[in-house]
Amino acid sequence: KDSAPPAPPAPPELGIHVTEDCGQTAIGDRACNFALLDQDGEYWELKNDLGKVVVLDFSTVWCPPCQAAASHVQQLQDEYMDTAAIVTILIDGPVAPHASTMDDVVGWATSYGIDTAPVLQGSRELMFDITGETGYSISSFPTYIYIDKEGYIHSGHSGFSGEYVRQVIDSLL
Repeated sequence: KDSAPPAPPAPPELGIHVTEDCGQTAIGDRACNFALLDQDGEYWELKNDLGKVVVLDFSTVWCPPCQAAASHVQQLQDEYMDTAAIVTILIDGPVAPHASTMDDVVGWATSYGIDTAPVLQGSRELMFDITGETGYSISSFPTYIYIDKEGYIHSGHSGFSGEYVRQVIDSLL
């Protein structure tokens, strides 16, 4: 008797997956898993890069400093290919506070030559929590959050310095 092939797994729910053993509000919290779509239309989940240092770059399309930082993403990813993931999360499209679209994400990756680092379609609703309980607390763009190899939030900062990003990654390896 032939059996039907198993159904493919359901796609992950977009946004932050809060459980009782994670948080986004303090240095030292275990980062909650989250899922967003990347520039290839694939689901990207934080948990899949545990074991690497993860650099979350919260950016917006309308932000000139974010655009300047984007030109360094692929070089950083190339330098740390096996040990770190440089992940851009586009929160807003060209006009704040409107969520980024897939066209924004694909355009960003193409414009800045990002082909092996994920560029994710985010939004304020999916990634921020104004109550300060579950979402990331971001007050300016770009903001970087560093997650160590064990999945704990190590540090964060606003603004971009390629040398500083390298120093933090190196300190976590």
